[in-house]
Amino acid sequence: MTTALPIERVNGSFVSGANFILLCLVAVGWSYSVLQLLSLDAAGSLAEAGPGMQIFAAFQYYLLQDPFGFETSAYFCATTETTWGILDFIKSFAMWAAMVMAMMLPTLFPLIRDLRARNQNTAPFILGYLAVWLMFCVMGVGVQWVLRLLEVLNGHMVIADPMISAVVLCLAGAYQFSAYKSNGLKERNKIEGGASEKPCCQDVQRGSGTIYGFACLRCCWPLMLSMFAFGLMNILAMGVLTVIMFMETTSFSRIKLAKIWGGVAFALSALFYVQSV
Repeated sequence: MTTALPIERVNGSFVSGANFILLCLVAVGWSYSVLQLLSLDAAGSLAEAGPGMQIFAAFQYYLLQDPFGFETSAYFCATTETTWGILDFIKSFAMWAAMVMAMMLPTLFPLIRDLRARNQNTAPFILGYLAVWLMFCVMGVGVQWVLRLLEVLNGHMVIADPMISAVVLCLAGAYQFSAYKSNGLKERNKIEGGASEKPCCQDVQRGSGTIYGFACLRCCWPLMLSMFAFGLMNILAMGVLTVIMFMETTSFSRIKLAKIWGGVAFALSALFYVQSV
């Protein structure tokens, strides 16, 4: 009876503390991603925002009797211009940050639960993890800017040439089969066993959020960049990739799962190739 009380307090603290923070950040990420899609100012309907988005366009049509009904001239979340100003770079960074919060933060839920069960402060861990992925966002902005400048990306933030999309997915699939990916998954698994959530601004121990963030980045960056092929505003692709990365984090057969996703990426690459010829 004496041991049950602290366990109960820990679980209650998890529900009201770390779990609530993560849920809020994930909700902000998904809300922002949806709003940027709805406020997009580009020629055409949402069906052009990537594979599968025809479902969203059909929903628009049956709800508003107008396939362009949700699209406005506000575009406060995203930029469709080929030449960017400072505000455009800020919009792009906000878009990538929202994608990270929506897609990568859910993978922390099982780990945060374990940390809270050991009565450890998780806020520095979450901040360190998020800081790493925000650095990745800077790279994503740079790649997006170059591709848009070269008009490889269209106004809906999708790679216009199916052949280029096929190459992107082929490279992402090859990475899933690589030893680098397998070693990254093993390293992340070891870190999960001894997380100690030191803040990123202090001496970084092996289990800190920063170190864990870099391990996740090593495993997941090709999947994140595959969004260029599916469309940076493709909500359906974001959802599928979120599930894939969550399963890679929580499954006991992570390496096998990674290779399965690699095979799926190869198959999709073939479909894009067929579309291009």
